[in-house]
This record gives sequence, C-alpha cells and structure tokens, in this order.
Amino acid sequence: MRCTLVLSALLLSSVAATADQTPERMRALRMHEYGTSEVLRVEEAPVPAPKAGEVRIRVHAAGVNPIDWKIRSGRLQKYFPVSLPHIPGRDVSGTIDALGSGVTRWKIGDPVIANSDGGGFAEYVVVAEGDVANKPKQLTHEQAAGIPVASLTAWNTLIETADVQKDQRVLIHGGAGGVGSTAVQLAHWRGAHVIATASERNHEYLKSIGADEVIDYRTTRFEDVARNIDVVLDTVGGDTLARSPAVLREGGMLLSIVGVPSAQACSERKIRCPPEQDSPHAGEQLEKLGQLFDAGDLKMTIEAVFPLAAANQALELSETGRARGKIIVKVRD
Repeated sequence: MRCTLVLSALLLSSVAATADQTPERMRALRMHEYGTSEVLRVEEAPVPAPKAGEVRIRVHAAGVNPIDWKIRSGRLQKYFPVSLPHIPGRDVSGTIDALGSGVTRWKIGDPVIANSDGGGFAEYVVVAEGDVANKPKQLTHEQAAGIPVASLTAWNTLIETADVQKDQRVLIHGGAGGVGSTAVQLAHWRGAHVIATASERNHEYLKSIGADEVIDYRTTRFEDVARNIDVVLDTVGGDTLARSPAVLREGGMLLSIVGVPSAQACSERKIRCPPEQDSPHAGEQLEKLGQLFDAGDLKMTIEAVFPLAAANQALELSETGRARGKIIVKVRD
C-alpha cells in the first residue's frame, strides 16, 4: 500500500511538472507576405525564448492598433521593416512566464501589460523588461490590453510634450478613437477645457469621458467654431491636419501622430509644431497610466473583442476607422 501511495504521488508530481512546462510550439497569427487581411492566418509557431534583459509573457489578450494593419499592408516597409513570417500585435496583457538573464524587477507569475515591438497576437511574446508594467488591478486582461500603444501616445503628446495645464483649451481630432479617447481623459484630468471632433453617434460618449464640447466633423468645419486653442492633437491627418494651424493662438502647439505639419504654416502662424517622439521610458509611463486607470481617472472603452482565430477581422474593423475606443483580441481564457 505504501509503495502504491508513493508511486501515485510521483506520478502526480510528474504530471504537475509537465503541465507547468512551456510548450515548444504555440498558436500565433502570422503573415508570410504583405497584403490584405487574407495574408493573416493562425498557425503553429515556435515559442520565443527571452534573451538577456527580456521577459516572456504568457499572453491573455492583445490590443489592436492601426500600425498592425498598416504593417500588414506593406505601406510601412520603409519605416517599420519586419522579418517574415511576422506576428503583429504590440499591446499585450498577460503573466510573466520566463525571465532572461539579468532581469531582477519581475518574477514568474506577475500579471503585467507591455508595449512590444510585435508578436502580441500569439500565446507567448518576448518583451524588453523596460517596456513592461504591472497590470492595473481593477482591469481585466481584455481591458488592460487596450492601454499600451494608445495611452502611451496620448501621454507622450499631451503630458510629456505639450505639458497641458489647467484651463488651457485643447482640441483633439478623432476623439472617440483609441488615442483620442485617452487623450480626452488626460486633458480633462489636467483641468483643461477639452474640445473633440467626432461623428454625432460619439458625442454623448465623449462628453461622458470629459469633453466639454464636441464638434461633428461631418456637418461643421472645426475652424468655424474653435478659436484661441492652446494645443491641438491630430489623430486624423490629411486635410484635418492642414486646417488645424488656423485655430491655434500664437505660441500654441500643433501635435500630430499621423502626419507632419506644414513648416510654412507653423512659421507663419507662429505656432510650435514638435515632431512625435517615442519615449525610452515606456515601462515607467505605463505604471503611471495604470495607476490612473486603477484610481478611476481613466476608463477603458472596448469596441469589440475577437478570439485569436478571428484576429484578422479585428484588424479589418480597425482599418475602417470607425471603432470607439479599443479593439481587443482574446488569446486565451
């Protein structure tokens, strides 16, 4: 009887150890060529191993960003070259699964969010430890996965670059999108008077998250009603960006995440037009943003959640430019 119990314990121990081991293969959304969403398919891929200074994350959910389908289409090859086959996805929420050498800040099992260089639409992804932050405790993995790229972009433009202050007038183009919705909330949190452009269906939503005024871009030219603006954040580009200098006061700031303002217009209007910049401190900024989400100062809005098997449809929805807040891919339960 004793031998039987010992044997059973050994067998159970062996099974548990095997269950905890990371598999060599994983499910991942990959592209082997550039093109439409048809080039994306879920298939098996090798599980990546973390190098020095990196952590491996067992992904629960991943956020969709326009850069994902822009890279897929091939239009960004000059600026964001990728090696094929490529796994898209830069926003992730999950738990740390393995540590590279030299990593001391994190431990296996920590729930985290991360801003990766790609690879998020997979069961495992490797990320530099400095681009990782604690997952907000009050958010689910699906909600937390919407934070990194969009919220970091809003933070870098409005807080780090513009340093928005109380009572300033801030105009945000595309206020209902992923970046725009966080930007509206951050400007409101700073005490600014927030004006946003959006279609009529998003007006009440934007007012509920902090917009003081909303302009329907389909029926009203924003320059006809917006005056003496301190900061403009453009997430639309094209003609919207070209018309934006007209609403800024002298010395105001024009920021765009989708284009470069006309140097001539910036000079003639005597406004500041700094280029978009990535921060080398993504992890630190994500920690600050996470604290704001936990405190209720920021809220995450999710348009839709897709399973990994339908991740290509998630990118298609993002490509329409009509999503409110974030689109999420649920990788695992």
